[in-house]
Amino acid sequence: MAAPLKSIAVKLDSADLAGKANVATMRKALDRQFKVLGIGEQSHGTSEFFTARLMLIEALADDPAFTKIGLEAPMAEVQQLNAFLQQGRGDLQEILKSFRLYGYECAEFVHLVEQVNRIGKARGKAIRFFGFDMQSPFQSLQNMADAAATKDVADSLKALQQSYGMLNNEIYNHMFTQADFAELEASSNRVLARLEATASKNALVRKSMRNYRQFLLLNDPVHAHSGAAQAVVRDSLMAENVLAEMEPGSKMAILAHNGHLQRTPNVFSKSAGLFLAQKLGAGYQCIGITTSYGFYTTYNPTAGRITDQNEVVAGDAATFEHHLSALDQPVFFFRTARLRSQMQGKSLPRRYRLLVYGLADNQFFDGNLLDDFDAVLHIRHTSGNRSFYLSQ
Repeated sequence: MAAPLKSIAVKLDSADLAGKANVATMRKALDRQFKVLGIGEQSHGTSEFFTARLMLIEALADDPAFTKIGLEAPMAEVQQLNAFLQQGRGDLQEILKSFRLYGYECAEFVHLVEQVNRIGKARGKAIRFFGFDMQSPFQSLQNMADAAATKDVADSLKALQQSYGMLNNEIYNHMFTQADFAELEASSNRVLARLEATASKNALVRKSMRNYRQFLLLNDPVHAHSGAAQAVVRDSLMAENVLAEMEPGSKMAILAHNGHLQRTPNVFSKSAGLFLAQKLGAGYQCIGITTSYGFYTTYNPTAGRITDQNEVVAGDAATFEHHLSALDQPVFFFRTARLRSQMQGKSLPRRYRLLVYGLADNQFFDGNLLDDFDAVLHIRHTSGNRSFYLSQ
């Protein structure tokens, strides 16, 4: 695979990944005929993946139609990020903590957010973040409580917040008991019915209600028997939320794990990318970001804390990463259709890396990288991101 790959690879400077030269190169290399561009990553704990995404965002930002960046993070909580950037409201580290996804609590993501804000100001048109996940109920409930017309409705919503505060592990693991969920669902349905009049006049309340109802759907114990069933629910809802953010004549990028954004089913379930490709056709494109070896940041049960020394295992000859690393170029980009065309009639690797959330014992799964993504950005050697929890 090395020879055909070498003929199509777009070489990038590994020493200055988000530098001006790479941005200029990617402005020429990217296919701009999309409405939604998925920019994936093989793990949520890799420093260079944040830098690569920033480089791609800056390359896209010369198009005034590019106006939004979606995050694999709770919808209502991400809205607080925009309030911080646009109005200076709140504390950035507290906002990131509210995502309840420690992969965002790192120096690299703070830098990405600051640079996106800088890019928006420099071009005279802001780029807004939005969340398309539904794994937290807290800010949605707070938004509804703040807008409630009567004190008893606000108090009911605050009581739900308190109940969820005592069920932290259940929220994190999506494992409510039938009894707990039935009580929460009944209380929720009663108070949401009383918010309909407010929602008809308040877009934030409508959005918060939708996000909270999605949270309830995701956590319904009817899905708890099957991680695959929960995964399909989550990915289909994430796709629905991305579609709801689309505006005529505008473009967006969405940032999530490769497994969520690939345009084919992943090894666990149907992906959000599959749903988006079915709805948008060629209007949906996705870039997978991959690595061959190094380290990544995640919670390590043996150490009992988050560390940045979790190994990215080098793959064998049956993996795409093994063949990508054979190219004498530390960082490069290629369009998969071009390589697929050149590899017709030749055998392809049958596996590639998918690092699930947390420490992964098995890092490689069956899949065809060339079918799953429209393009790949490969970084041979990577390191763990600078989590705020590394010193704790």
